[in-house]
Amino acid sequence: MRKLFIGVFFLLAAVSCKKDGALLIVNENTSFSASIKASVDSVVLMPANDSDSVVTVTWPAVSYGTGVAVSYTLELDLPGDTAGTAAWGKATSFIAGPNMFHYSFAGKDLNNLMETLDAFGPTPVVFRVLSNVTQYNGAASTVPTTYSSVVGVVVTPYTTNLFVPGAYQGWNPATAPLLNPVAGKAGLFEGYVDMVGSGLQYFKYTNAPDWNHINYGDSSVSGYFSTNGNAAGLSAPNGGYYEVTANLINNTWTATATTWGIIGDATPGGWNTDTQMTYDATNQVWTVTVPMIAAGSYKFRANDAWIIDFGIDNSGNLHYADNPFFGYTAGLNNLTVPANGTYIITLDLHISGKYTYTAVLQ
Repeated sequence: MRKLFIGVFFLLAAVSCKKDGALLIVNENTSFSASIKASVDSVVLMPANDSDSVVTVTWPAVSYGTGVAVSYTLELDLPGDTAGTAAWGKATSFIAGPNMFHYSFAGKDLNNLMETLDAFGPTPVVFRVLSNVTQYNGAASTVPTTYSSVVGVVVTPYTTNLFVPGAYQGWNPATAPLLNPVAGKAGLFEGYVDMVGSGLQYFKYTNAPDWNHINYGDSSVSGYFSTNGNAAGLSAPNGGYYEVTANLINNTWTATATTWGIIGDATPGGWNTDTQMTYDATNQVWTVTVPMIAAGSYKFRANDAWIIDFGIDNSGNLHYADNPFFGYTAGLNNLTVPANGTYIITLDLHISGKYTYTAVLQ
């Protein structure tokens, strides 16, 4: 009997001395009904607040029971993508981590994100928070994810220029030509780049004069670009003077080699033959010295074809009559000269979207 008592005593002692840690209680029925909050209802982004914290989202702690570690993830999405069978399937996730109850966005990061969402102008976005139980051994938790309520913020991004660095200029965004936004057409960019050299020309678009923001490269699908910063460059087949375009709404781009001339009954070739212009790389203009007739008219035309050509509007400003990127523009006028004589005619396309010409009588 005494031996039995001693055996039981040592058994109980052994059990009481075993240290398996504190008892964890998981309540799988916990709710996350408390509202999350955003620091602002709306925010207007601008380069001056690139480094500032412009939006901070906060949320309450979720308790699954005593001693249970909880990790939080913030999701951002467009309201239209948060309903239906694929609800929140396009959301961008931000890991806040264990026992963190806020997440802040710098202006630059939020502006870059809005650009990847094809958002231009005031754009509503929504946030929600996911809470998950963290397993001590790294295994997937069997506790279901808990979702917060939703909070909305209207974000107005600023439209950046697009820079065109490439092998032709040493891959330096700070000194690269830039494309201005197309007036009245959010997300569209167009301009001309002289890609000097021979053979395949690689380049990219960047939305800042550096590699620290978004850069657009090859997507492996012809005519489309990727916002993956590690993607390879886009390419043009050879050196030349290119009209380059970018559509950030649908992530498409073009690079069209051009040479320029004038055509019309004011020119020596009439309406049948282009009088070719020569590119002056020093002054970044196309020029031709040519006898002109005041009784006729003329237009600027690329590549001897009615695919890309300029007329003038009622204010005398150059405007595309034909261009695949912009479509056809009706109602434009042809250009004229005031008197018969020899003219130096200049076409200046080096400032994106601000194209000019001169016709100087000699």
